[in-house]
Amino acid sequence: MLSPVQTPVETEHSSHEIDVVDKISPTDFLHKYIHKNRPLLMRQMMSEWGARQRWSLEFFHQMASDQQVLLEEGNVMQGETGFRSQSFKDFVGQLMQSKAGDGKTAYLSVFRLFDEFPELRKDVDFSLLDQHKIKSSTVGWIGPAGTVTGFHIDWGDNILAQIAGRKLLHLVAPAESAKMYPSKKFDQGTTISQVDLENYDAEKFPEFAEARKHRIVLQPGEMIFIPRGWWHHVRSLDVSISVSNIGYDLRGILFDAIPHRLKQKLHNAGLWKCDCTCHVVRDGKWCRK
Repeated sequence: MLSPVQTPVETEHSSHEIDVVDKISPTDFLHKYIHKNRPLLMRQMMSEWGARQRWSLEFFHQMASDQQVLLEEGNVMQGETGFRSQSFKDFVGQLMQSKAGDGKTAYLSVFRLFDEFPELRKDVDFSLLDQHKIKSSTVGWIGPAGTVTGFHIDWGDNILAQIAGRKLLHLVAPAESAKMYPSKKFDQGTTISQVDLENYDAEKFPEFAEARKHRIVLQPGEMIFIPRGWWHHVRSLDVSISVSNIGYDLRGILFDAIPHRLKQKLHNAGLWKCDCTCHVVRDGKWCRK
């Protein structure tokens, strides 16, 4: 059963409202949100997670991993693609010391957290979505305040769980896609918008101003369901730790996951070169991140 719906999330120029619940049953979630392709903010679904009770910068620093990780620099969706490498331990240590990163808003994004720390998988529970899907992918996001993931669509159903810190999200429904100016820049499993919300160019993208936008501040301990095809922009308001889980049903595997994976393989092999979020040009050479 749904718990009582609380005050709707603040929206901007929108006649739609995003529902807010404390908790929800898997059956209601399937029929009222997955099947209807509607977002949902959930405020207490993570209350028993080990991640909420234990995870912090200090916790990860004590894991003492010297694995080299690739850090995004800036908004690679709408901006220039840029990366740098650093050990996981040093990156977390710098965040602990500065609480604001190194001035370049380096971001550990799409981090295969459970490949590096498989023992932490028990600290999260995405069964609400996973039990309705055939395949899913879970990744972590760790970074300072100010990191940005620009407007894009995920071609799978996504639950974003906020472990620590706050994130500001803007969501735009699939029906508004004509106002989102899809980009040709390649990013596996997504479609990117040309619109840079942080540096909006009204003359270049005038119709975006008319798009109905939902504005949500995701608090620690809250999770949000972002259905397939919904545009979303995410900005960290604090030093942040998040985990996202994207799930695919059979249709999604056949028409979304497999075609995008094949595109990525051709792209990585250099058989299809294009502007992307995964390669940079160094010394005149096209290099994979």
